[in-house]
Amino acid sequence: MNILEIHTEKNTWTPPEIDEYAMAESMAQDVNAKQGDGFVYVFCTRPYIDSVYVRYDENRKPVEIKRFAFHEGYIWSNKEERVFDEYCVNNKNCAYNGGAMDEIFTYYSKLHPEWHLKRYYTKGVRLLDHIYHCMKKNTAKELLYKSGLDELAVGVYQRKDLNLLASNPSEMYDGLSMKVLRSMNCEYGAMLLNNEKWKAYIKDLDVTFPNLLKTKLNDAQCKYLAMLIRGDLTVGETGRLFGARKDSLSHAWTAGFADNLIGQYISKCREQEREQREHELAQMMKYREHREHELMQIMKKLERIDPIYKKCLKSARCSIEELRHYLLNNRKDYDKAIARSNRKRIYEWQERIGDYVVRYPQTINDFCREAIYMQNCLMSYVEPYINNDTTLLFMRKKDDVNMPFITIEIYKNELMQAYHRFNKDCTKEEANWIREYCMRHGIDCCRYRFDTRRDRLF
Repeated sequence: MNILEIHTEKNTWTPPEIDEYAMAESMAQDVNAKQGDGFVYVFCTRPYIDSVYVRYDENRKPVEIKRFAFHEGYIWSNKEERVFDEYCVNNKNCAYNGGAMDEIFTYYSKLHPEWHLKRYYTKGVRLLDHIYHCMKKNTAKELLYKSGLDELAVGVYQRKDLNLLASNPSEMYDGLSMKVLRSMNCEYGAMLLNNEKWKAYIKDLDVTFPNLLKTKLNDAQCKYLAMLIRGDLTVGETGRLFGARKDSLSHAWTAGFADNLIGQYISKCREQEREQREHELAQMMKYREHREHELMQIMKKLERIDPIYKKCLKSARCSIEELRHYLLNNRKDYDKAIARSNRKRIYEWQERIGDYVVRYPQTINDFCREAIYMQNCLMSYVEPYINNDTTLLFMRKKDDVNMPFITIEIYKNELMQAYHRFNKDCTKEEANWIREYCMRHGIDCCRYRFDTRRDRLF
């Protein structure tokens, strides 16, 4: 068995000398070179591939030049590989001369059909990365590229638990099937699978819902899936809610609504001189002071909406950024969305009988204060609720209608869950009242046991 990433051989080929600076200068005004903040100029396509990466200043003078040659028997240093990854492969603003990529694809796909090359039209430099690792042989990237898992290949070295003894992609991802890997072969899918905890969650999700990850997902779908997972939902809840929204996101290649919830992934920082690091440290301290002041102001605004936010936020599952997104930045929009959503629901499900009141959330503040007080994953249900993928009801005591008491979920006319604060089970008396409520309104409650140890929530 080969061990991935172990290479002790010496180079058996050396690229001929060239005047890299003169070449970079000659391409400064090239139309392709002006398309990004860096430029990969491929000046030789056969019998080997040779290129230079150039970054220009505002006067179109080369300020950074790196040469990358591709030939069997020639391996770059670890530092050169990291530079190529960061500056070229993973840099969305890196430009290249597309005509050369066409020639390379045509020539090498015929010469090496076993490499299973793809013409990456919007990410052309990825073709060079694919070829380099096929020439280098016995790398994790080679294994993934040849299996058609290019997005996973690009981000594979971000993983801390990389299995160097793997002989196929499934082994590399701890037994996840090729079906799942192909399904999640997109940028955000790769981010999910590169997180050990999330990867295990997805494995459980596939076991529980074997048809959920049967077709290829796009970034929007994977962003939404990440939002649900980060919301601390159970596998059953995530499977239900993702299944309900999956098809509607199949053409939404940019899932803007999820961007604010998922946050931004931090990019690698280049090595910098001591003065630059000190400057960054000073800026960081300044930003931290500014951020602390900003959070304090946000907290004051939230407290003016409802004192419950100050009392419960520190121990809540949701973050102050989520509350700012919903209550300060987009409150009117979400209030309207919830109102539209409620108009599609059965009005009679809201009632006041005996000691209890049952009603729908009326505003986004209703949603947020319930989630904050109940200390559950309710915030992850905002999007499913306004899209009518599921229905939530707030059960309150008649003599204290403003205090959260029990949160109920009805999914496809079936009682799915009913919990107190901290997801504690209902008492026997409360459970019987909820069963009678369901019978009055024709809601199926046969499967729900009011027992967290037995209820699977799907």
